[in-house]
Amino acid sequence: MDFKDLQLREANGSCSISLKVIPNSSGNQIAGVEGGELKIKIQAPPVEGAANEAVVEFLARLLKRPKSAFELFKGVQSRHKVIKIKGAKRAEILEALRSKD
Repeated sequence: MDFKDLQLREANGSCSISLKVIPNSSGNQIAGVEGGELKIKIQAPPVEGAANEAVVEFLARLLKRPKSAFELFKGVQSRHKVIKIKGAKRAEILEALRSKD
């Protein structure tokens, strides 16, 4: 999978990543990069924050970081989200994504 167009911004000891979340999917998985956003398919429905919680859990496992390191910065009720990951570096995130590929 090619991550060269992925929007990852590193600043002030954290890294933010742009996401496009597809809820109600058959499984939790990375589905590529679309328009600079990491496209993630999540099983959870977009009801009462279930999909947001599932995205954080999925990324925490994938990036081997505690859920407390993740902050939904933008897009709480949208498919297009920005998540800030405290203590993360751009290179670490790209390495973890590539190793999952």
